[in-house]
Amino acid sequence: MQIKTQLVLKKGGLAAFFLACVALLCTPPVVYANTSPMATRALQAGLAQLPMWSALLHVTDGKAHITSEDFLLSGANFSLENELVATISGLYGTDAEKVCRFPARYLWLKSQIAMPDLPITACAELNEFKRRAPADEIAVVFASENLAQPSSMMGHIFLKLSGANERQQQVTHAVSFITDAGEKNVVKLFFDSMVVGKAGFFTLGPYEEKLELYLREEQRTLWEYALALNPAQRDLVQAHLMELKQTRFTYFFQHYNCATVIDFILAVAAAKQLPIDGLWVTPKDVVKRLNARGLLKSSQVLPPNRWVIRAISEQLSPAERAQIQADVDRNIVPEQSSANGDLNPQFIRLQLARAYHGYRMETKQAEASGAKAYSAALRALEEEKFPSMRLETTSFKNPIDTPQDSQTEFGLHRTGGNTYVRFSFTPVSHHLADDNRQYFAETELLLLDFSILKDIASRKILLDRLVLYGAKSLIPHDAMSGGVSGAFKMGIAPQRDASFRVRHNMFADGALGWTKRIGRDIDVFGLAGAGMSGGRGGFNLYAQPEIGIIVREIFDLKTVASVQLTANALGERARTTKYKFEQAKFFPGEKFSLHFTAELIKQSQHRARFIEFSGKYLF
Repeated sequence: MQIKTQLVLKKGGLAAFFLACVALLCTPPVVYANTSPMATRALQAGLAQLPMWSALLHVTDGKAHITSEDFLLSGANFSLENELVATISGLYGTDAEKVCRFPARYLWLKSQIAMPDLPITACAELNEFKRRAPADEIAVVFASENLAQPSSMMGHIFLKLSGANERQQQVTHAVSFITDAGEKNVVKLFFDSMVVGKAGFFTLGPYEEKLELYLREEQRTLWEYALALNPAQRDLVQAHLMELKQTRFTYFFQHYNCATVIDFILAVAAAKQLPIDGLWVTPKDVVKRLNARGLLKSSQVLPPNRWVIRAISEQLSPAERAQIQADVDRNIVPEQSSANGDLNPQFIRLQLARAYHGYRMETKQAEASGAKAYSAALRALEEEKFPSMRLETTSFKNPIDTPQDSQTEFGLHRTGGNTYVRFSFTPVSHHLADDNRQYFAETELLLLDFSILKDIASRKILLDRLVLYGAKSLIPHDAMSGGVSGAFKMGIAPQRDASFRVRHNMFADGALGWTKRIGRDIDVFGLAGAGMSGGRGGFNLYAQPEIGIIVREIFDLKTVASVQLTANALGERARTTKYKFEQAKFFPGEKFSLHFTAELIKQSQHRARFIEFSGKYLF
């Protein structure tokens, strides 16, 4: 409050000072009248201001993300101090079960100040949870992005609990925070999840179910990061999970999602809140910050068969790949002969055969009658010929190494004899011309992306574009695992009418197509697209095919060139062709890049050109 008063004084002088004093006198902070000696000691010790207390309450900058009365005991009078007093009063009040409702709060408070023991060992539900889902080791698991599902476009993060149960059997469980993302209407889904809020759920189930869903059904890569936690920290996490299990949640995509919840849980384990660098917490942010703070003990990647096929295929010739595919299609075990006796090529060929056969089984392409027997034959051959060899994947395309998810860009934009300063802002994710080398394919993911132009001469500010949601995935096609490219985008963008005048219209379009990878560094793609646009004059349909090439060059350079035809964008049967070239230069640290963009727009006898130099900062 002192800082706020000083700022007001600078702006408003004595009048502002008087108003601030009145506000302070009229709205005094609420304090419990009969504060117990224990609560007084806790307040005097400053426990309410410790990051650990905010983490236990899921509070950011004094604002509680969970507002249900079954979690916040201070109700409408919530503050960190009031909740501390209410918690201590509740734990040592007439309700003996309060310690079973808030075991993590009790354990932490008892570690900070002298408090009488409470019968936490008698909490039946907590004991049952520990027996059934032991946590001898806790890991964070990141599931890679799934651009086909808006709710999973940033990936997903959850906890893995491993240990020996009451029968001394090794079991693993997954703890995840999710919401119902089955809404078909993308606009409604984003409005509900970002403005209204959706019901959030905690799920606890066998880890194998997550492997089946993400690894086999959706073919998404999983990274497991084991946490460096001691027994007391693991006990505290389990106790906090029990508190959350009994709580009602409201899910918000931008500030209380799977990543936010896991981040709070890990802040409880680490006894400190981790700093937030970007605008909001994403699943990758959680992993990056854990790594920066030294809280990751080890990691391993679980790649789906589709990814293994693509990774290994690059190491074999087209003839070798075709032979392996033919052998697996006929359930023939590939020959393991090599002219020079080198085991590596033989091992790689066998791994490709196993991955391809596994993919055929997961996609129901292999006949069930002989599939299991063939799998056993391939496994037996590996155990016989290559007992000590393993496929190394741990250091490839790690989420820790991906660039940051938010970015801003400034540039000089020259078109039609006018010079503009362009400012663009992408709160979430990345563009196609960005550094996507740590992704499995060239992708673009935009949420609330916008760009404005300021005319240097007239000082007018113009809207360049506003993308509410956009996704593009250029998955290279291969003979074994297929691969379909696609795109979807909606927002407001400039379109040309039959007189070549620019109109800003609402639009939504989508495309499907094909991408071919040439070598390791060149992708050629083609998309057949269509969309709907309109404004005051009504809506109309348009066609929008596109072809392009992406080249990943030496010296951290990248080129993206494309040609896009838009037919009947404004219902005037006009056809506009856009030629676009962009050259990007990435710098060490993955936080800064330079871009040169040139564009030519043609329509009948009309032409429009622009060039732009810009710098981009990622944070």
